[in-house]
Amino acid sequence: MLTPVVTPAVLEDLRYRVPAAPPAASGLAWLRSRVPRFCDGPEHTRRRAVLDDLLATMTVIPNLVVDPVVVLLEGLGLPAERAGDVARVAAAYQPHAPQSAGADAALERLVAACGGRTDATAARLCLLVQAHAGLSALARQRREGRTGPPVPTTRRVAPDGAEVEVDLTDAPFGRGPHSCPGRALAEAWSAAWREGWPAAWSAEWPAEWPAVLP
Repeated sequence: MLTPVVTPAVLEDLRYRVPAAPPAASGLAWLRSRVPRFCDGPEHTRRRAVLDDLLATMTVIPNLVVDPVVVLLEGLGLPAERAGDVARVAAAYQPHAPQSAGADAALERLVAACGGRTDATAARLCLLVQAHAGLSALARQRREGRTGPPVPTTRRVAPDGAEVEVDLTDAPFGRGPHSCPGRALAEAWSAAWREGWPAAWSAEWPAEWPAVLP
């Protein structure tokens, strides 16, 4: 059970750590065990560097009439038809979210499309899954005319071992070592949507798609 929401100052307090993912050989558990989202310290620094290097090599131009995940898949050299698998994995990415065999199967298809279980594969899937979650939340927020951060909270483990929710009202892209690696992507799409929001496309975003920060 979560304790009351705490301020984003804890995101820069190294005593507050992300919920850690144990080693795993397959499925969503494997992905969590290989991405920067679920680790701290030197291993986080190493994994984050792989992800940052990947982002630095990508040129992505927001497209107002195409699902952003399809644009990202194509930018990563992956088939657009895997977008449904990205959505399934995103829905179960957080360990506290509902899990399913279908999500694990979708993850395995994505791993195969990426060429196997490597650091590069983990970075590509991390980008796809977390961008899907963040951009779907941003799209839903704009469609509903709401203000505030699209992702309202994230989680940390306090020094006493209690898991807490962190209010992101004043830190929509997080802070500290786990600040959002895809901030530039989110800001680019947000700017494009401000220019012209197509109602037909926005209606395609299912309301149940989740939202998470790295």
